[in-house]
Amino acid sequence: MRIAISVSNGFVSGPGEGDEVWIIEIEDNSGNYRVIERYENPARYAQQVRGVFMLKSVVDHGVNTVILSEIGAPAYRWAVEKGIKIYIFEGRVEDAIKSFIEGKLTEAQGPAPGQHHGGHGHHGSHHRHTEDVGNYDFLKPYVSNGMVIADLGCGDGYYCNFFKDYASRLYCVDIDEAAIEEVRRRFSNYGNVVILNEDVTNTSIPSGGVDLAFMSNIFHDIEDKEAAIKEVSRILRPGGRLLIIEFKKDVLFGPPFKLSPDEVEQYFSREGFVREGYVEVSPYHYMLVLKRSK
Repeated sequence: MRIAISVSNGFVSGPGEGDEVWIIEIEDNSGNYRVIERYENPARYAQQVRGVFMLKSVVDHGVNTVILSEIGAPAYRWAVEKGIKIYIFEGRVEDAIKSFIEGKLTEAQGPAPGQHHGGHGHHGSHHRHTEDVGNYDFLKPYVSNGMVIADLGCGDGYYCNFFKDYASRLYCVDIDEAAIEEVRRRFSNYGNVVILNEDVTNTSIPSGGVDLAFMSNIFHDIEDKEAAIKEVSRILRPGGRLLIIEFKKDVLFGPPFKLSPDEVEQYFSREGFVREGYVEVSPYHYMLVLKRSK
């Protein structure tokens, strides 16, 4: 049989983030395998719903079984419609193939956030989640009841699910129509949630009305970073905070372009932001706490 794997630097990656797609042929009886094709992941050039582009390429190669590190709701729904089987594995490609051959992997029964799950909400992919699904403890010191919060590049709403329980008003913003449709499906009945299908560099959020802005694994992917920084500065009240999650630079997988905490701080310092804190979110991610000082 043949399987496909999304790969970055020898590690299993998400469908929208992998640098390459590997097609693996497995001998049914012996368990031996070989890589029969490697090609550049077409998701790298997609502007919206990147994961679907990777999965489409797999179907075009006659494969219906895929190993990924994670999969978001839009891509998962597409896979189900096309009869694609998705298996989730975090780690090296060789270990993923071995686990698959040994029958240790189970088929995903729904969207599956992974350890290095981020997304690129600015360009249309979903959030990359943190290490434990539903573990929002690292955010709790920075939120309080009644806050106005903006989740910029919210993807399919993973963090919106946390912020909605605290915010008097929560702006969930993403340019990806499919991701925003998922947010509408999940949160449109909440009176405090405002859903905006907009670019994070140019939103309709009122100036100076936000207490807490949040970005998860999108800043590195934004082409016009200066515009994004000015927009965050515009919507935040004086003294408001930005929480920004990014990949650590020494992580082998994830996007090819990563930013250190010092580099992120340097970008935002031009608009008067100062660093208030640094949080180890997972072995793969950090979170920088920045305060608007003017």
